[in-house]
Amino acid sequence: MILKSIRLTNIRSYLNQQIDFPTGTILLSGDIGSGKSTILLAIEFALFGVKRKDLSGSALLRHGKKEGEVELRLEIEGKEIIIKRKLKRGKEDIKQEAGYIIIDGTKKEGTHIELKTQILNLLGYPKDLITKSKDLVYRYTVYTPQEAMKQILLEDKDIRLDTLRKVFNIDKYKRIRENSQIFIKDLKEKRKNLEGKIEGLEEKKKLHAEREKETSTIEEQMLLLTPKLEEVKKQLEDSRQLILKTEGSIKRLNDINKELQLSELTLKNKLEIRKTNSKEIEVLEKEITSITNELEGRQITDTETLIKVIEQKEQELKLMNSTVLEINKKISEFETKKKHSTETKEKITMIDQCPTCLQKVEEDHKNAIHKKEQNLIDDLKENIKTYKEQETEAKKKIDELNKVQDELRKKQTEIKVLLLKQGSIKEKQKKQQELNGQQEAIKQEIGKINMKKIELNREMENLRDIEKEYKRLKDSFEKIQLNERKLEIEKRGLEVKKEEIDKMIILLKEEIDKMIEAKKQLTKISQYQNWLEEYFINLMITMEKHVMLQVYREFNELFQQWFNILIEDETISVRLDDEFTPIIEQNGYETNIENLSGGEKTAVALGYRLALNKVINDIIGDIKTKDILMLDEPTDGFSSEQLDKIREVLEQLNIRQIIIVSHESKIESFVDSVVRINKNEHVSEIA
Repeated sequence: MILKSIRLTNIRSYLNQQIDFPTGTILLSGDIGSGKSTILLAIEFALFGVKRKDLSGSALLRHGKKEGEVELRLEIEGKEIIIKRKLKRGKEDIKQEAGYIIIDGTKKEGTHIELKTQILNLLGYPKDLITKSKDLVYRYTVYTPQEAMKQILLEDKDIRLDTLRKVFNIDKYKRIRENSQIFIKDLKEKRKNLEGKIEGLEEKKKLHAEREKETSTIEEQMLLLTPKLEEVKKQLEDSRQLILKTEGSIKRLNDINKELQLSELTLKNKLEIRKTNSKEIEVLEKEITSITNELEGRQITDTETLIKVIEQKEQELKLMNSTVLEINKKISEFETKKKHSTETKEKITMIDQCPTCLQKVEEDHKNAIHKKEQNLIDDLKENIKTYKEQETEAKKKIDELNKVQDELRKKQTEIKVLLLKQGSIKEKQKKQQELNGQQEAIKQEIGKINMKKIELNREMENLRDIEKEYKRLKDSFEKIQLNERKLEIEKRGLEVKKEEIDKMIILLKEEIDKMIEAKKQLTKISQYQNWLEEYFINLMITMEKHVMLQVYREFNELFQQWFNILIEDETISVRLDDEFTPIIEQNGYETNIENLSGGEKTAVALGYRLALNKVINDIIGDIKTKDILMLDEPTDGFSSEQLDKIREVLEQLNIRQIIIVSHESKIESFVDSVVRINKNEHVSEIA
């Protein structure tokens, strides 16, 4: 990986600034607090995003600004890559916004997590390091703040070893051991549970055998009981068939009683009908004789001729009534005219002036009208008198016609009565014949009924003792049924008992099978536990020691090499113990690192840092960050002679791009490029 440039917008003391990075050795120069380390932090942010403890959003976003961003251009294996990340101030905290990555002109947007995963893949970091919270490989190969390196030297040995295991990607052996211990603990718990589960296995087996023996005994008892029950069922069925047959006879007996009762009732009804018919025949004979005597000597006129005469008289009567109506109408007209003339005569007498022409009416004229109307009245009176005489004659004629008609109708009625009596004689004679026929039929039916009664009584006599036989059969059936019920109860009791024992046997078998399976699992788990405790964990310890020993040899040699370059003093020497703790000897005696001068402490930390960088790059062969190294204030406390040694160190490192942050002006004499940073009014700029 080679850096090309970085642009900072609202990042700490930078408003909007681009910094270009050539290859070779680059010095970021400036006063303390000018913003040199901010550039290194911005590079780390562009690659990996913010981290809660090491690199927070609040530590990056410029105070008073709502948004900020970093755009980093770099090259990895000839690919041009641009990474852009953004920060945004929210109500409660500062959050990472979605960004993008451009690889050879192809842009892909993503969340901060998606960008980090893609970048770690591009850098070739081991897959199992991608999910870790700290980017340890980057921190201990590319960029490590000097204070952070001093901290690892001063930390507790266990913390330091854990950190180095993670950096060298060999902490998996410790994790395997720890996970194995957790697994062994789980196995022990399972063993304890399984041992509890198999407790009482032999007792369960013994109880299972006893229950099976009980089942066999019950089955034998049921086998003995079955033929008895079948025999009783056969007896019960035979008895049931006899009862059914007897019930049929009893039903027939009941039917005979009903038929006898019905025959008696029918016979009684027939006799009553015969008696009634005899009385009715006697009455009919008397009525026929009486009517015959009444009609004797009486002649019946032709009714059709009589009806024609009556109809003729009705027509004459209708005509006379019409005449009277016409006469009344004429009389009414004459009376009206008479009244009108009388009124006219009275009015003309009273009028002196004509109402139409308003001229005076003369007496002659009035007398002429009066005379005219009087003549008309006299004529009308004569006509009224004539028509009234005609009306009287017509009414007299109507009365005569009504009398004739009444006589004719009376005669018609008498003829109808005679005709009805003649018809009545025929009907009564016909009825008499029918009744005589019924009497003969009833006589024959009565004979049949009496014969049927004789047959029914004979059949009833044969069935007289059937009810006693039925009672005997019922008693026998109930005894057999009771015996069957007892045997059924006994059988059901054995079946229920067997079912309960069978259930118990099944449960016992399931428990025994589970116990046997648990015993097998216990054996297997015991073997696993012994293998893990006796072989696997010791193997992991041996493998880790072997790997750590290889690391240790190279690490110790490089650490001594870099320290001896930086400190040319035969009285002081350094080495690593088995736990990678620096051991300092001064004048032949071990001394604590805290007792060293500032420059000596820095030399120990820088030597440890460079050795760590070389070992990591050698062990993790696929990482793409071997061509770059960033050193943050690597010469803190160095003398002028020690600063000269830095030139030799840089030459021996043979890295394509080294970025150094320092305020030491002497370093400018042996670097390839210098980027000067000034800070005015809290704003950092490139000079």
